[in-house]
Amino acid sequence: MATLEQHLGTSLREKNGTIKVKPTLQLATNALSNIFVAGDVNSLPGGAKYAVKAGEQAQLVAANLITMINCDTKSAKPVLQNWDGSVMNMIAVPIGKSLGVLQASGIAFGKSCVGDIVVSRVKAKDYFVSKRAKEFPPNANA
Repeated sequence: MATLEQHLGTSLREKNGTIKVKPTLQLATNALSNIFVAGDVNSLPGGAKYAVKAGEQAQLVAANLITMINCDTKSAKPVLQNWDGSVMNMIAVPIGKSLGVLQASGIAFGKSCVGDIVVSRVKAKDYFVSKRAKEFPPNANA
């Protein structure tokens, strides 16, 4: 049985194993333009692979899918959004309410005034529960 890559006659992966995608997060081959790849597995640059970026990419994929569904492809080609790399390129790890480690653009601020202050004010208050609560209301599955 042939693999998908053998069937298409092209490689869908980079040398490092990530999946080749267009800036719209669609597979890099036109034969499979209805398939999108979000998260750590895609080949797009943009710094470290953080969960927050996967969430942002998922929102872009959803918007592009809605655009494709709503577009009359017989008369026009859908205009899809491109992934811009995300403005957030940092990770904050709280250690209790007043300590933390922050890494921003490859520079680590661990056990320092900067890391502790930023992380405690940004994330340690409620670990972003209030932000995520808006995305997952209590009765969402009812």
